[in-house]
Amino acid sequence: MKHFWTLQVSAVVLLAAGLGGTAMPRLSAAKGAETKVLGLSKVIAFLYSPAKDFDPKQLRSVTFIGPKSSEEWKYWRARGVVMGVGHTWFDLLRSPVEKAVENLVGQDYGGNPQPLVMIDEFGFDYGGGLDEKSAQILRQTKRRKPELALAVFEMRGPIPPVLAEAYRDVADLVMTESYMGGKQSYWWLATQVWSARRYGILPKTIAVLGVGKGGNPGETWAQTKEELEQQVRFLRLVAPESPGVGFYGGTPELLASADALGARFSDIPTDGSGLPADLLALARTFSNRYEKPTLVVSPALVQPNYNEDGSGHLAEPQTMRPYLINLGDQDAHDVQIRMRNPPAKGGDVFAEGIVPLIPKRSATIGVIPVTGHWHVWVGQWEMEVEAPGCDVRVLGAAP
Repeated sequence: MKHFWTLQVSAVVLLAAGLGGTAMPRLSAAKGAETKVLGLSKVIAFLYSPAKDFDPKQLRSVTFIGPKSSEEWKYWRARGVVMGVGHTWFDLLRSPVEKAVENLVGQDYGGNPQPLVMIDEFGFDYGGGLDEKSAQILRQTKRRKPELALAVFEMRGPIPPVLAEAYRDVADLVMTESYMGGKQSYWWLATQVWSARRYGILPKTIAVLGVGKGGNPGETWAQTKEELEQQVRFLRLVAPESPGVGFYGGTPELLASADALGARFSDIPTDGSGLPADLLALARTFSNRYEKPTLVVSPALVQPNYNEDGSGHLAEPQTMRPYLINLGDQDAHDVQIRMRNPPAKGGDVFAEGIVPLIPKRSATIGVIPVTGHWHVWVGQWEMEVEAPGCDVRVLGAAP
């Protein structure tokens, strides 16, 4: 019998197994988790803090900060803090690979004998043209200037294999953009952690939590110290082998709360203490074992394949790239994906295709041909999944 699941972002549905009284399984730290990252035993990062409202020199838990001007490294090093200078993706991905590498290795690092660049940001199209190019830039930069430490902001949910492998080989720190509001968006962090663990990079990966409000309409992250602490507790539960946590943005009051959380980060339990039942169930969704293929899918985890010139145009022929996770102990075969406009925009199918294989306990990026026009953007469309013999876990809108 064939089954169809229609995924819409208008409702957040989490089919989390074991919501009852079963104990939360403890996740053991991965081998190598005690290895220092950037020479630090703990990475407590404060990133893009609003200088006009908050003097970061007030921070006491900070061990990693940036981006800062190249001349500031001496002050921070004297405090035992690693500082990085920034570099946005614009001139990197809009240039040939060789030019992008030259831009990174030739940047002004203020004479720092241990230079570090923070790349903001990579992770555009789930292993498509821009992600392939990003991986090449990282590898060639490290080859050209091995002493240059690479810290990369990774956006858009779970990490695709092509970037995860590059991060594993040449990045010194990975920072997932885990900007969440309330509990309905914690799944975003859970998928990021799952992918970092799957590809062996979680011991050098930190989640960066959004503090306060973002710069775009509707970007609302942790608004209270209680919400911020709950996010850190959830992070400790799902990622005990992560070396730390980062904080992005924020008001002076919330940054003070973040500073206090950073100071006691290692003392926050990893058993889920203090978390509500629904968040414990969400964590179990990604840590339980499943006998049959068990897919985790979301319309928010679908991106078009971009042209590698960084212009924002789509690669031809146009395709959609869904990130599909299989948590089960069996492979999933011949999974059919359809992308639809929502009913208010016509309800027609604009992309359709079959993903031949999603290996057990792994992830696959589907390549789905675009067959029509879509009238809404990422996450606002609908997604149909036909997966015979599989369970399907439906996740909702991106934060």
